[in-house]
Amino acid sequence: MIYNMSCIEGSQQHLEDESVDLIITDPPYNLGYGGTGFRKVKKEGFGTFANDELSDREYRRFTTDWLREAYRVLKPGRHIYVCIDWRKYPLMFWLMQHVGFTIKNCIVWDKIHMGMGWQYRFQHEFVIFAVKDVVKRRRAPQQIIAPVKAGSPAAKNRRVSSRSLTDVWKVPKLSSNKMIHPTEKPVDLITPMILQSSQEGEMVVDFFVGSGPVYEAAVKNGRIFKGFEVSPHHCQSAMNRIQP
Repeated sequence: MIYNMSCIEGSQQHLEDESVDLIITDPPYNLGYGGTGFRKVKKEGFGTFANDELSDREYRRFTTDWLREAYRVLKPGRHIYVCIDWRKYPLMFWLMQHVGFTIKNCIVWDKIHMGMGWQYRFQHEFVIFAVKDVVKRRRAPQQIIAPVKAGSPAAKNRRVSSRSLTDVWKVPKLSSNKMIHPTEKPVDLITPMILQSSQEGEMVVDFFVGSGPVYEAAVKNGRIFKGFEVSPHHCQSAMNRIQP
């Protein structure tokens, strides 16, 4: 299920407290992406997208609001992955801690091929990996509550299912001619997160669906999916990834 609406309003309407097993999302980086013209194969270029040209204060408020919703809906002990650029990493790290998440690691996505930039062209992005700690879980930023009872299904923080993965993931970025969203992430980048941090039949949520790589990876691996996307165009593109 993909809802064509704001993730903040959407999660309030469609997700209950502590009902989600895993969150994977790629929020706007607020770097003022300006869009592109036609691409090499004469495909139409990309336009701008919502919440990417906010003031610093607006961006902090927007990010805090959706992170609070993410914290509210995630089950205790379960994981969240947030894609972010190095320029916004310190802010996102701090805000995730502020709302209650415990940061466990920073995954470096090595795109193999270089992208934009001038003084050393960009070839990586970060993915913040965090948990809703069962000891530190909170209902609100200033209200700490007791941990769940020992022996209950959520009494321990979930661990990733394999110890063989490192925190550097070499996954080729998509060719611009194959992308259907300007910041689209490869399904091959998302799939390990699905497999390492959830089980079949569990619910995966994406607060910023975009073109739907999380949706595709979740459904193809037997997970229940819910997500939110404000753009009608990208919402439809995401739904088209998996045909009935």
